[in-house]
Amino acid sequence: MTTTYEIDLFDGHLIFEDNGLNILVDTGSPLTIGRSQQIDFMQRQEPCMTDLYGIDIPGISDMLGYDIDVLMGMDILGNYLILTDYRQKLVTFSDEEISLPSSLSAPLTQGPMGVVCLDLTVKGKRLKVALDTGAKISYIKDSMTTGETQTGIKDDFNPMTGKFKTPIFDMDAEIVGLPFNVQFGILPPLLATSLQLAGIEGIIGYDLFNTFKVMMDFKKNKMNVCE
Repeated sequence: MTTTYEIDLFDGHLIFEDNGLNILVDTGSPLTIGRSQQIDFMQRQEPCMTDLYGIDIPGISDMLGYDIDVLMGMDILGNYLILTDYRQKLVTFSDEEISLPSSLSAPLTQGPMGVVCLDLTVKGKRLKVALDTGAKISYIKDSMTTGETQTGIKDDFNPMTGKFKTPIFDMDAEIVGLPFNVQFGILPPLLATSLQLAGIEGIIGYDLFNTFKVMMDFKKNKMNVCE
């Protein structure tokens, strides 16, 4: 089964509507959180958490500034091939093969707590970063911004820590040899330490998906990208 949805890129977040529900796609979350304990998606009944360590949908909606019904995490997303096309504002879910002509393939690895990781090259250094469709801002470890010029300050949030501000650095990056520009922020110390302990050196989010068509195949642990 293959289904394509129109998406609303609200403040860099991938949101689509299905069965009357506003669904935020978040590969950075291992679990799905919903207003109810179950959702119907792709002709399957999928379980949801209604509260995760005190985090619930009303709280996430408030931080996001957008009324969502489901934050869809990897427990559901991992069952599908997912193709994102931000230029056309489309996302496709499939349990069958999807062809993405003229694309290059990058391996995905499984990190702690179901985090999906890939290799990203920044300033000539290969970094292990988390792949996060829920991240409107990408993040990099503080040491990588040495010598870089801060270009601004942006607001962001994390469900575990709430809202925060981050300095922004415009930097060039590469994925499978393809260059693109990334606005990197610096995570608050608690979140940065959590990533470091997991051996993860950053987060790549909106700028990757806004630059390329991206197909994620979590069963085969690979990602294909094309311009």
